[in-house]
Amino acid sequence: MQNKVLVIIFCLSVCCFQDSMAQWNPNPALNTPVCLSNGNQIDLRMMEDGHSGTFITWKDYRPSNGLPDIYIQRINSNGVPMWTGNGVVVCDETHDQSTPAIVTDMRGGVIVSWSDWRSSIERDIYAQRIDSGGNVKWTINGANVTNLSQREHSEKIVSDGKGGVIIVFEKQNGLWDIWAQRLDSSGNKMWGAGGVAVSTATGNKRNHKVQKDKNGGAIVTWQDLRNGTNYDIYAQRLDANGNLKWGPNAKAICAAIGDQINAKIEADSSSNGAYIAWQDTRISSDYDIYMQRVDSNGNIKWATDGIVISNAVQNQSALDMMAFSGGNEVIITWKDKRNGNYDIYAQKINNMGAFQWNVSGVVVCNSPFDQINPNICSDANKGAIIVWQDSSAGKWDVKSQRVSNAGAMLWSTNGEVVCNAIDEQTSPKNVSDGNGGAIYAWQDSRFGEDDIYVHHINKWATGISSVELKNKLHAYPNPATDKVTVSFPEEFAITNVMVNNMLGEKTNMPFTISANQQIEIDIHTLVPGLYTVQLFSEMERVSCKLLKK
Repeated sequence: MQNKVLVIIFCLSVCCFQDSMAQWNPNPALNTPVCLSNGNQIDLRMMEDGHSGTFITWKDYRPSNGLPDIYIQRINSNGVPMWTGNGVVVCDETHDQSTPAIVTDMRGGVIVSWSDWRSSIERDIYAQRIDSGGNVKWTINGANVTNLSQREHSEKIVSDGKGGVIIVFEKQNGLWDIWAQRLDSSGNKMWGAGGVAVSTATGNKRNHKVQKDKNGGAIVTWQDLRNGTNYDIYAQRLDANGNLKWGPNAKAICAAIGDQINAKIEADSSSNGAYIAWQDTRISSDYDIYMQRVDSNGNIKWATDGIVISNAVQNQSALDMMAFSGGNEVIITWKDKRNGNYDIYAQKINNMGAFQWNVSGVVVCNSPFDQINPNICSDANKGAIIVWQDSSAGKWDVKSQRVSNAGAMLWSTNGEVVCNAIDEQTSPKNVSDGNGGAIYAWQDSRFGEDDIYVHHINKWATGISSVELKNKLHAYPNPATDKVTVSFPEEFAITNVMVNNMLGEKTNMPFTISANQQIEIDIHTLVPGLYTVQLFSEMERVSCKLLKK
């Protein structure tokens, strides 16, 4: 605990002197702290902030009563916390608040929802909106979503496209059902006092996921025990008014023999439908991965009961996936035990259900021991960045890999180290930085309790952002008359150099590249004025200003 206090004091001292040039800590043994408060900080969720940064929310045990609250922080593109040190309170009501979920409010801020025990009877659902400056906008400690006498928990949320939120949750009434509620941008309930049931069919419905559509509604999927024997996968579409568009019984996505569980869903924007994938035991007691595509009316687009993504020996599970805008392709990743230990695999599928990579999937990481808990985000170039929990060093660390559009591994074999600090790092998440890299967050016990840390890796896996890269460009002399030398970082592999005037007109000046990361450009034919020197690589462009005398 003493070491943790010293780190907190150090971080606060640094924050007092931070300015706009503050940067991510590139050392994977150190990283950038988000919250080092006393007590455990766990169960984090994160999303992009639209400005190459991230919002992170978590369950926080700092209160003296030992019951968790919900906190949030915003980290900008340079790795600087934007709000109160150790996070802004979303809800610190005296009872237990758990399982935060997060989504955009369409206005630069976010909406967070959570499970809440303030009734002292059973769990209910609450939500809060936080603006871009870290200010709460709804009722202190949250707007009620549902507070029926039964338990409501496991909330999943999506934007309603109008600044509000659609919240889908499990409700217990003897059996478990899936219900939904919509709050408008002011936190008002839109679908009655208690919400709407997504299906009136009998039987346990559990473990749901939700994806927004283009019309202010949502598509929900879940595992369903209505046949009384095994779980199947069903789905329902709700419009903006809470109407069930796929009938009271919903649509069967997969009703094969064996269990189908743990479904994930991604939007198919080409048809305003969805891609749905799940774990499946139709062949044996080992889990395989299957997937289905449905259109806006719930019509099945691929083979009945889905196509197999992986049915290798042993278990394939813990899947995550990401669809591309346009809906033409989706990348799925999972943990895979075909080689004895759990490894990380991935596959790309087009909207016709055809594999785009090796039929067995591509190996993302097959280091010794187990790799688990894969999460995925876009690399902004039709590929993906995958993060996972990695035990190859004898404890849990965090590693990541970038996979190209063609299924090639673009970073080091078996991944780049995101964090290898002492003790355990678990439950990693990642989001795109908007420039081909990723921001990562995880639970970290390097000081004996679970804290929240973040790290950034750019598209070249150098741990340096595009902003930092630009800051490493230096032109001298500047102003210049005949020749100018531009120094650039070694991680930038130059393919072309261009000098543009302030009208954007290109001027092709002769240049030479030396071995010490310098370019000499002959500018004697340029007329006096202000110019932009642009350096190109295969994946990036950076620039600096130049004044010609």
